[in-house]
Amino acid sequence: MATFKKTAVVGAGAWGSALSVILSKNIPSVSVWAREKEVVDAVAKSRENSLFLPDVEIPENVKFSNNPAEVLDGAEMVVWVMPIQYLDSTARDFAKFIPAGSIMINAGKGIEIGSWRRPSAILREAIPQASSCGSIMGPNIAFEVALGKYAEAVVALDSHSDAEKAAQAFCTLTFRVRPTDDVVGVEIGAALKNIVALAAGFCDGMELGANTKAIVMARGFQEIYRAAAALGAWSDSFVKESAILGDVLTTCMSPDSRNRRTGEQLGRGLNAEDAKAKLNGRVCAGLETIQICRMFENLHHVKLPIMTALCDLSEGKLTREECLSRMLCM
Repeated sequence: MATFKKTAVVGAGAWGSALSVILSKNIPSVSVWAREKEVVDAVAKSRENSLFLPDVEIPENVKFSNNPAEVLDGAEMVVWVMPIQYLDSTARDFAKFIPAGSIMINAGKGIEIGSWRRPSAILREAIPQASSCGSIMGPNIAFEVALGKYAEAVVALDSHSDAEKAAQAFCTLTFRVRPTDDVVGVEIGAALKNIVALAAGFCDGMELGANTKAIVMARGFQEIYRAAAALGAWSDSFVKESAILGDVLTTCMSPDSRNRRTGEQLGRGLNAEDAKAKLNGRVCAGLETIQICRMFENLHHVKLPIMTALCDLSEGKLTREECLSRMLCM
């Protein structure tokens, strides 16, 4: 029996499109808002998002549209899939179309620069009529999930009953989703793992070997835990939830990880701007949110040597050798 009659996905990139495919297996009607008209036209013509998720069939019960009112009408759950810097403005623009009592789930990863708001806080302020707000995260490469390769995720909402309903909506035989109330742990883990992936890529770029990279990844995970705990995250979430550690490992190790690839360019000696240019316009979330480490050190007195070293490197304050020495506390 379907958990919801209709869900909406705001954002038609690779991950938004992949999630629409997953949701279509459990939800009778899935609507996707796309910014790009060519995406809507391509799906209508060939049932494929050839721009962002080529070679994956979009099911017939998934409809792409440029009209937010049409997409959000009657949606009982809305999944937001976009870079964090666009979440607030988009949510505020679309709030008038969202029914009261709907569940809001962020599927992007990051923290808003300057305000340091987590995604759920952004959604709660922009859409006060929502039943609950939270995020979904895990070691999820969009193309692999869409093709049905096994993956796991955790969905965190400030209402456990809503988290259970959302988890049921996402769950398939090959995409297992666990519910939790630990919104802080999930969102901070999702944001900071991108910075740790920069560090892992930095090790690759400097050709430091597997031993050094493993130490940096392990210490980086400890830094994520300390930062999340300072904001009230549950300690056992980082032990029990395989999706949290799995997300860190996937982002650090996958050759397709933009954060790892960007860190690799930094390790080879490129500055931050030139490293970002290698992504051809795509966003490196780790560099976008790297200054969050200063917030943790200044406001919460949490020491994050790996993250702050990379932050200083990205700002041109350290050489590669100085960055490595700071990361390893040498």
